Amino acid sequence: MWSVTNARILSVSEVNQYLKTLLESNSLLRNLVIQGELSNVKRAASGHLYFSLKDAGSKIDCVMFKNAVLGLKFLPKEGQKVTLRGSLGVYLPSGQYQITVRSMEPQGLGDLFQAYLVLKDELDAKGYFDREHKKKLPEIISRVGLVTSPTGAAVKDMISIIKRRNPLMDIVIYPSLVQGDEAAGNIIKGIRAFNTAQSVDVIIIGRGGGSIEDLWAFNDEQLAKAIFESELPIISAVGHEIDYTIADFVADLRAPTPSGAAELVAEETLSMVRALVTQKNRLIQIMEVKIDKNREILTRMKKEILRFRPKERIEEMRLHLDVINDRMIRALNNRIKNERQQLINVKTRIEAMSPVNVLKKGYVRVTDNNGSPIVAVTGLTVDQLVTLHFADGEAEANIQSTKENK
Repeated sequence: MWSVTNARILSVSEVNQYLKTLLESNSLLRNLVIQGELSNVKRAASGHLYFSLKDAGSKIDCVMFKNAVLGLKFLPKEGQKVTLRGSLGVYLPSGQYQITVRSMEPQGLGDLFQAYLVLKDELDAKGYFDREHKKKLPEIISRVGLVTSPTGAAVKDMISIIKRRNPLMDIVIYPSLVQGDEAAGNIIKGIRAFNTAQSVDVIIIGRGGGSIEDLWAFNDEQLAKAIFESELPIISAVGHEIDYTIADFVADLRAPTPSGAAELVAEETLSMVRALVTQKNRLIQIMEVKIDKNREILTRMKKEILRFRPKERIEEMRLHLDVINDRMIRALNNRIKNERQQLINVKTRIEAMSPVNVLKKGYVRVTDNNGSPIVAVTGLTVDQLVTLHFADGEAEANIQSTKENK
């Protein structure tokens, strides 16, 4: 068992200072020439450039101060291969070692970035990025689905922004890995789960910022296919504003950050609510104006009506109608009586002219054997058989002779 009695006790700063001195005194480490791939490139407001240099097996943090950055003849980009010169040292406050870069030259594209560009071109040729395939966000978004890490800062920011801007909006989280080999598969499952359930109006997939390696899950071809085939609109919110992934190009809408995506979906509904409130107030004003105008019209009409004494006039007209009604009834009764008498007279005349009544007076109707009437003596011949028609029957007779009136 060791004892601190005889040991020299060092502070943390002393240890870091010792390592700094040890590294910076090494001639090789003071004049490094190193080649690798740029990752997580960030330009600070101060003008300094911070990034990592990596290869297939490892990476190291680097800083390039403003004066050295101003001497660059190219713009460093994520995934670019470079050769740099600098010295290895220790950043005392954190105890992390880093390369202070004095100069840097481009060497081409890194492997990951090259793979990213190849896949981007392939999917672009297939029409995955075409605007005609982009789905519009619903006018009213009442429920949003988040496919992201349930413990990251990004999901907390999104929830906070949505609840602040639209407390009525429901949030459904599908917990997913957003980094590593299994992340793309997790995100695909989340997209498909929401599409199967049809329980949300829009899906947000995303995570916070990071290096190209950290964001690589969102450059997966199968994930791009799942986004393209989704029936629900998808917003991609991956990394920072300068970060672009394949998911950003395929998605129906790209948000610069997860917070931006939250503002976007909440703003859609808030805009609709504001528009509805504005329309409501406008309609209320229009209706109030119409009501006031109609009220004035009704008041004027009421005065006009009262001026013409409608009740008195109606009573007068009612009495007049009663008189007319009595006259019409009397006239109608007289007309019926006259018409009835005329019918009786016509009937009497018709009955007087009836053949039957004529026969009853002693007249006879004569017909030949064919039933044809004989109306003159000239129509008879001697020995002709005829039929005599009386009021109460018939008799047959034989003509003995004929005689015409002179």
